[in-house]
Order: sequence, then structure tokens, then C-alpha cells
Amino acid sequence: MAEKRILMITKQICPYCERAKRVLNDGLDGKYNHEIEMFVREDDEKRFNALKEKYQFLTVPTFIDKKTGKLLSDSHEETITSFLKQAVGY
Repeated sequence: MAEKRILMITKQICPYCERAKRVLNDGLDGKYNHEIEMFVREDDEKRFNALKEKYQFLTVPTFIDKKTGKLLSDSHEETITSFLKQAVGY
């Protein structure tokens, strides 16, 4: 199985994370879901801290293009769509 291109960092109770997931599943009809690894902060606090140190993000949800290191910390459809189109290429 190929490694997923995008890492999406969320937390369990987060209205912005829920909105971003709705954008992915409803607004974008799951078009990019096969490219996104979902990571929930509370599932592995050690990994979360390492990612936070490496990528210097301050909030969730955060999308990381694992190939380029580009970040998006946002939950709006327009910005998520633009980020994913640029990262994935379609």
C-alpha cells in the first residue's frame, strides 16, 4: 500500500476539525480521502509533539503535505480544496 501524501492532524473534541472532515466527506465527496492519513492527537501524544516540533503548527486541524512540508491550518472549504489540489495535483 502506498504511503498517503497528506497528513491531517485533528483532536477528539474540536468543532473546526469536524468542519474540516465535513468538507472532505461532503463538500469534496471524499475525492482526496485516499490521499489523507488522519491522525488524532490523543491517540499518540508523543508523535503529536514530534510533529508539532518538526512542522511548527499551532492549531488543529492541520494538513501537512508530507512531500513538500507545506502546511494548512484551516477548516474552510475553499482553502482546503486549494491546498489539496496543489498538493495532490487534481
